[in-house]
Amino acid sequence: MPNITLARTWTKFTSPTTTTPPSSPRPAAENAEDAEFPPIDWDAVSANSADSAGVYVQAPVLPMRSILEDWYTYARRYTEGAHCYLSGAILPVMGALLGRRVWMSLGGNPKYPNIFALICGKPGDRKSTTIRLAAVLARKCLPAEAFLPASFSPESLFDEYDLDSGGQPDKLWLVDEANSVLTDWQRSCNGERNATRFLELYDCAPLSESFRRNLNEDGGGEARRFVDSTSTSVVFGATFNVACFQGQAVRTGMARRFLYYAAERRGCDLLTTPPPHAADFEALVAGFSRCREIAGEMTFASDAASQWLEYQKQNRATTDATSLHDEALLSRLASAPAQTLAVAMIFEAAMWAKRGGPWPGVLSLEALTYAIEHVNECLGAARLLDGIAERRSIEEDAEVIYSRIRHDFMARRRGLTIYLTRSELTRAYCHDSGRRHALKPRHLYEQLIPALARKGKAMLALKQGCREVYAFRAEEG
Repeated sequence: MPNITLARTWTKFTSPTTTTPPSSPRPAAENAEDAEFPPIDWDAVSANSADSAGVYVQAPVLPMRSILEDWYTYARRYTEGAHCYLSGAILPVMGALLGRRVWMSLGGNPKYPNIFALICGKPGDRKSTTIRLAAVLARKCLPAEAFLPASFSPESLFDEYDLDSGGQPDKLWLVDEANSVLTDWQRSCNGERNATRFLELYDCAPLSESFRRNLNEDGGGEARRFVDSTSTSVVFGATFNVACFQGQAVRTGMARRFLYYAAERRGCDLLTTPPPHAADFEALVAGFSRCREIAGEMTFASDAASQWLEYQKQNRATTDATSLHDEALLSRLASAPAQTLAVAMIFEAAMWAKRGGPWPGVLSLEALTYAIEHVNECLGAARLLDGIAERRSIEEDAEVIYSRIRHDFMARRRGLTIYLTRSELTRAYCHDSGRRHALKPRHLYEQLIPALARKGKAMLALKQGCREVYAFRAEEG
């Protein structure tokens, strides 16, 4: 395995499930109702909960000694966007540069290195700035007809890929403010038709149409038109609330086609930015333009072939161990091998463009290893988005349970604290867990109580083996 230095420079910070201050109380007796607990300073618990909540930061897994490292170094000087945004914005550009000239065999068909990337973050977190930087580079390296316009109808989309209509089959779509696009895909008839078409374009499928409007007034021309092969790469920038494809008819199919790049904070603070350095930018353009010289089928190096087989076994094992009800994860795991292969081809091309020499047409273990970790990071970001989509409902349910606990067990309070064992909580609120819409113990202990802990309203006071005692704030501050 290569030493992934760049990938390890930044790490993820996730919220703890519970927050226990240094002076956490311990019961002096076996039963919670008979135990003598020292008072809890709930104001301190709230402060500790806020300080330790943390944020998610996705690692920017890119290969060292490659033009992608050069891009990262250059772009870091001009955008405050999260580190993973820089990788998410550039990979589809690389996919468009390679187009259909480079492929690997997958399932008996050619797999091209096209990428659908979705950059997700809070409003104002420099998603657009980062994507625009990548767009400037892309427009220096690709012809004008390689770019899809900001908006189009399902009929005009065919013209964009049709050579006879002035288009070309290899496309790049860069949308730094994709909230409107994703909303249009959800709410309008033409938007749904476009979304369905992009399901096929992700798979580099052919395009066809048959309209009478294609005939000339004198009856000439052809009603039927056909593009036998395509390649499409996409970069979207969207906020968390839109990036989950809520309410769309093609939600599951579309969501699994994207690689996600998510962060809950900026990558850095740039109070001033240096003026553009023409020589550095031209060197970057020259390096990326070199990728257009690559052509032909790629094959695995022997050690990479072994790693690829092992990766697929692990992917199947994870899929088999995943609940049938977790359809989102199952669909993403099904797409992960093909996405990994696309990213690996891009990484191999990026390393070759940096070192020069003849193009070997061989996928190395180094490129594949980077690609596997890169896609795994994107899978983690997708799980974050799933959690954000559910966060509001979880917080609302947590407040309901908190109110019921304070009402039902106020007589048991000691000072400002109510102590309850896990058994007592389960008996009180999960007694009908077999019913379809009843509260399940897993939901209570893995989601609702941790949500209250993040707000400083609950904490795990004691854990001895299987025995757990929870503390709840009896009165809100």
